[in-house]
Amino acid sequence: MNPQWLPPNIETARLILRPVTPDDADAVFAACSNPNVTRYTLFDAHRRRDESLAFVCDYAPAGYARQVPDPLAITLKQDPDPRLVGCIGCYWVSESNRTMEAGYWLTEHLWGRGLAAEALAAVVGHVFTEYPVDRIQARVIVGNPASARVLEKVGFRHEGTMRASLVRRGQTEDVMIFALLRAENAG
Repeated sequence: MNPQWLPPNIETARLILRPVTPDDADAVFAACSNPNVTRYTLFDAHRRRDESLAFVCDYAPAGYARQVPDPLAITLKQDPDPRLVGCIGCYWVSESNRTMEAGYWLTEHLWGRGLAAEALAAVVGHVFTEYPVDRIQARVIVGNPASARVLEKVGFRHEGTMRASLVRRGQTEDVMIFALLRAENAG
């Protein structure tokens, strides 16, 4: 493994997806201190800036050390100083089974504009091009139809619901499983 490896920038019509850096800590804190943003994530709302610093200084480099595009900062092309407005990524669930998992979050004021789907489509295209992956899956906590729509818009199929499969914040949650296979990917 090369700890200096970084994922490439990925550009779409409206977005630049790029590696997360320590300079993103304030933007991560601004987004992730909002409990609406973290409501359906696996992490709690950030209460202190050091939680956001840990994300950009520890979690991100650990993903890059594994040479996976997780996390990538979502930035808006139109911004003169492109600031992180969300994160997206794919990481190995099982390399031997050629399966990765995608995850994403976006700052609340940008919800409903198709940006998460645009970012996901770009990451999916990158992963299917650059990695020996046959399946990209995503988990959606029941009660989050917006995330399910993002996945379906990109071509993911709902494969089923795993009942009581996640304990999060002391509560047992049902989780919907979505997947997109290489053979199904039109991009």
